[in-house]
Amino acid sequence: MGIEAANKLQVQIQDSRQKYTYFLLTAAGACIGYAVEKATGPALQWKSLALAAALGAWAVSFWLGCRAIKRNEYGLQYNHAWHVAARSPIDKVALDSLMSKESKLSASSSRWQFRFFVVGGTSFVIWRLLELPLR
Repeated sequence: MGIEAANKLQVQIQDSRQKYTYFLLTAAGACIGYAVEKATGPALQWKSLALAAALGAWAVSFWLGCRAIKRNEYGLQYNHAWHVAARSPIDKVALDSLMSKESKLSASSSRWQFRFFVVGGTSFVIWRLLELPLR
């Protein structure tokens, strides 16, 4: 694979990852809005703990998504600096270290964004089941 093909593939991977992050951000925001709309009745019941867990998990998922986007942006800035500004081998080694760190932090944020989204969904379903009247 030539360098141009590899660069195009990297751009596609980056675009796909960014779309996924934005999708989860949108889904978490919609879930928070829906859950708040569905919440009725007395706020302080033991059943409400599952709803609170869902809202908290979705809020954390949203925050992690924002963090992943920001970390990705930092990585792109370091990459740009590596290609344009860094002229000495020492600068490139330092920037390599920063790019690697940001890449790992961005990937970690993305993984945890999804996990908290799923925890929120699971907690919300549990809350809805607890809210069903016993027959």
